[in-house]
This record gives sequence, C-alpha cells and structure tokens, in this order.
Amino acid sequence: MSKTVLVVDDQIGIRLLLEEVIQQEGYNVELALNGKEALDKILDNKPDLIMLDYKLPIIDGPTLVKKLENDNIVIPTIIMSGLPEKAEDDVQNLKSVSQTIGKPFQLNDIRQLLKKILE
Repeated sequence: MSKTVLVVDDQIGIRLLLEEVIQQEGYNVELALNGKEALDKILDNKPDLIMLDYKLPIIDGPTLVKKLENDNIVIPTIIMSGLPEKAEDDVQNLKSVSQTIGKPFQLNDIRQLLKKILE
C-alpha cells in the first residue's frame, strides 16, 4: 500500500510543488494550509510523514507537533523554515521531528528525505 505524506504550508506554490514531487515519487499526498486543518486531517487519517511549515496561521508547526506528541501521536515530521537555525533550536526536543530543512529547498533533497524516512 502506498504511503501518505501530509504537506502543511500556507503558501499555495509550495503546497503544489511538493504535491507534484511527492506524487512523482509514488506516494499519496494530502494538503493542508494551516495547523488546525492539518490536525483535523491527522486525526482522521494518520499520514506516514508530515512536511510541516514552521510558521503557520492558527497553529504553528512546533505547537502542532507538541500537541500530537502530548496525545501520543508520533509521526515522522520534516519542519520547513525560512530560518532553519531558529527552527532547529525550537524543535530539538520534539521526538517526531526527523529533519529541519531551509526554504528555499532543493527538490533532490526532498526526494532523498522521502526515501530515507518512508522506506
């Protein structure tokens, strides 16, 4: 069965770009544009990986991961941020966070991360 990646970003261009790359790699994709929408989707249908923007409306990335972990929901998560050093400091104690990547990112880096985490 194909694995599912939830992409959470408030920028439509990034959501659509990642959707295309992830589908090309053979995975299913769910999209959410804020932390609240992401939380609803996660509780409905737990994805295998979350690609999560650090700064989001309503519930930001680190707050969403903390909430999931407090409910014992641990899903591998890639945090995407324009300020990767700050994001890394903020998420270093979160066990779900597999990786922090800076924006803009290289698509080959995304492909390698997908393989590393999902296979």
